[in-house]
Amino acid sequence: MSGSTLSEKERFYQQKGRLAEPSSQELASFISMCLTYEPTERPSFRTVLRDLTEIKSLDISPSESLPNTDPSVFHKRYLKKLRDLGEGHFGKVTLYQYDPANDGTGERVAVKALKQENGSVPNGWIKEIEILKSLYHSNIVKYKGCCTEMGGQVVQLIMEYLPLGSLREYLPKRKLGVPQCLMFAQQICQGMEYLHTKRYIHRDLAARNVLVENDSLVKIGDFGLTKYIPEGEIYYRVREDGDSPVFWYAIECLKESKFSFASDIWSFGVTLYEILTRCDHRQSPPTKFFEMMEETKGQMTVMVLIKLLEKQLRLPCPRECPHEVKVLMDQCWAADPAQRPLFRSIIEKLEAIRQTYDWQSNINFSLAHIC
Repeated sequence: MSGSTLSEKERFYQQKGRLAEPSSQELASFISMCLTYEPTERPSFRTVLRDLTEIKSLDISPSESLPNTDPSVFHKRYLKKLRDLGEGHFGKVTLYQYDPANDGTGERVAVKALKQENGSVPNGWIKEIEILKSLYHSNIVKYKGCCTEMGGQVVQLIMEYLPLGSLREYLPKRKLGVPQCLMFAQQICQGMEYLHTKRYIHRDLAARNVLVENDSLVKIGDFGLTKYIPEGEIYYRVREDGDSPVFWYAIECLKESKFSFASDIWSFGVTLYEILTRCDHRQSPPTKFFEMMEETKGQMTVMVLIKLLEKQLRLPCPRECPHEVKVLMDQCWAADPAQRPLFRSIIEKLEAIRQTYDWQSNINFSLAHIC
């Protein structure tokens, strides 16, 4: 288990896995007694001391009787498709039940696969899997493992399944108050702060990529565009072509293809806007920016968007959005990346606003400042 990630260790214990046993049957039985998953069945230290002195064989060489089962390896034959969950430009996500016992009791998992396989696994896909595998945080979707086919030519990513879907699907169906919206925003910041401590930039932070586990917990997902920033460097310049979520991108990303920790802050500001609009499609970032655009005269959308942002035009204040939150959004959208706040600072500000809003919700503390 020493080389396993935290996600793999968690899955091992969830499945009540057993560690390799020593050849000595006496020692194996003793260790098994100590490592039982039922706390009340574990021996006292008095019993441990007594039994240790009675063990005659101390052969600790590993026994071959217990198969070395890897909890992160999923077998295709046990995956039963339930329904499609969604798809993007390059991949699709499907809900499966992993049911080795074939009795309908298996766990539900989300399986992400590339849309097209040409006989080799793209490096970018392997990197996405390795990134998620290395992450372990309560506000980041959990990696469970992989399923390989055709001798490793097809690799599918297995993740935990979050039944309430993305924020973009969840918010329009609920009538959430401002405090709960800000709680979700805080959790996103916590996940992003952790990601940045690992020196990763997400590059695709948006409501569509934040999944809802329950009414009080959200998790960041989809690391397909994530990049690593080496120590001593401050940005990553993207050279590959492809579809990009330009309406969530900072101005330096659009102009110079430069991505940094600060560009994730800008994207968070757009995500915060989405949350406060409850992901109303009529108020979506693309819709509002297109409304600001005059006759484009054949110009590329990105070029027109850059001109808007250079004129200091930003997304409007959502209805019933506290003034303090709109100020925070505008700070996230500062033209100078160095002027944008860090996620730690945003967490503290959101907590202060949320507590004040909870405390004075009946006094309309911010009505004079609500947009």
